[in-house]
Order: sequence, then C-alpha cells, then structure tokens
Amino acid sequence: MTNTAFKEGEKAIVIEIHGTMEFRNFLLANGISIGTVITKNYSPSFSKLTNFSVAGKMISLRNTDFSAIDLAKI
Repeated sequence: MTNTAFKEGEKAIVIEIHGTMEFRNFLLANGISIGTVITKNYSPSFSKLTNFSVAGKMISLRNTDFSAIDLAKI
C-alpha cells in the first residue's frame, strides 16, 4: 500500500519490511516488526514525513523509508 492510499486514522498491519539491516533494527527497536498494527497520524504533505503510532508511541519516518514497509489495511 502506498503512503497516499494510507489515510489519517486508518490502521494497517506490517506484512513485509525492505531495506538495510540497520533500518530493520531501528524499526525493531521501536516495536515495529511483521504483524505489528500501526495507525497513521496527521502528516502534512509538505513535511515529507509520515507520522504513525505503534502501541501508543508516535514515530515519524521519511516518506522514502516508510515506503520500504509493506502494509495491509485492516
């Protein structure tokens, strides 16, 4: 699912993570792994960041990094 298809307030499940081992370790340290449910928060398009919540913790990633995470809407 693309970042534009993932609207504010929607929930999704992480189904696959692409990227370097450092990126995967960063996500794992923040509680994001395959099967994790995330909720998208408000993200203005001009900021080039995607804000989302994982278990009550708000995280921001660059859009290019966020696109390395494959999601399925719930």
